[in-house]
Amino acid sequence: MALDASDSDLHRSGDTAALVRRYYGPVYGLVRRLLRDEADAHDATQETFARAIAHLRSYDPRKPFRVWIFAIAANHVRDLLRKRRQIPLDADAEDRVPHLELPEEPLFRREDRDRILQAIERLPFDWKAVVTLHFQQELSSPEIAETLGISVNAVRIRLYRALAVLRKELS
Repeated sequence: MALDASDSDLHRSGDTAALVRRYYGPVYGLVRRLLRDEADAHDATQETFARAIAHLRSYDPRKPFRVWIFAIAANHVRDLLRKRRQIPLDADAEDRVPHLELPEEPLFRREDRDRILQAIERLPFDWKAVVTLHFQQELSSPEIAETLGISVNAVRIRLYRALAVLRKELS
């Protein structure tokens, strides 16, 4: 199938390998940011795609595939964290975190990147997920709402509260 084929075309043709190739990086980036452990992120990403392939019949091709796959990933990570009740953190984990693109405004200058990432890490999971999906994965509020199974208003409230905490903590 052509590289520019739509997700719906890939789904219809049954080309799951192409869908995995297209979304492995973005899903890994999301999972890595939420779990903060490279090995766990690889395992969780693999499990996300295994679950997606097993339930591919439930995917609605009229909706964006990336929203569906991110929902599977976010739910899997949430389940993992509930089982652990904490996020493992080693001393040099921050150096291996994929770059998180943030808007260019005084709060988010590149020289403050380490402080910002540490502050994001301290956010509650639900706020951190919204911030990551919005800034790293560039999902819109409706897409985040669908991904996390919450209302658009809840997305906006979580994002507002997370940014308010970040502003306060970083000022």
